[in-house]
This record gives sequence, C-alpha cells and structure tokens, in this order.
Amino acid sequence: MTWIVFALWMSGIYLMYYAVLIIWDLRRHKNKNALSGTAELTFEEFLPPRLEIPNPGMPVNAMFSSGGVGLQEIARLCEEEAIEYTKAVSF
Repeated sequence: MTWIVFALWMSGIYLMYYAVLIIWDLRRHKNKNALSGTAELTFEEFLPPRLEIPNPGMPVNAMFSSGGVGLQEIARLCEEEAIEYTKAVSF
C-alpha cells in the first residue's frame, strides 16, 4: 500500500464519518424543534451609558490606564525590591 492509497482511504473514512455526524445532528435538531417548539430563552443586561470625564490637567487626547505598569516602572520596582523576580531581566 502506498502513501497515496493510504491517504485516500483515510480521507474517505473521515469524509464518511463527518457526513454521518452532520446528518445525525441535522435529524436530531429537526426532531427536537418539532417536539419543543421554537421558543428560546435569552437574557440581556441593560447597562446605561456613562460619561467618562478626563482629568482636567490631562490633555484631551491623552490615553488613560486602569493600573498597568510600564517596563521602566517594573525595573524600578525590582531595584527597590518591591516585587520579587526569579530570573535575570535584560534591558
């Protein structure tokens, strides 16, 4: 048996396998809708819009952060031993 014949057989087996699964899923879905109807329960959370007012001292196009630490600040914190690191950091 050559690799091409083997690949063709495997492709055929997988094709048949997935075709059976798709047909089975479609039949199951069709029967399920016929028995239970088409009602679907959904939940939606209403969030009212908020106005974000930037700090008056900051320029309008400034970017705001929610508490991330930059690379230079990480290096400073490591030097002050405020955070613990286990491997050497190269800059």
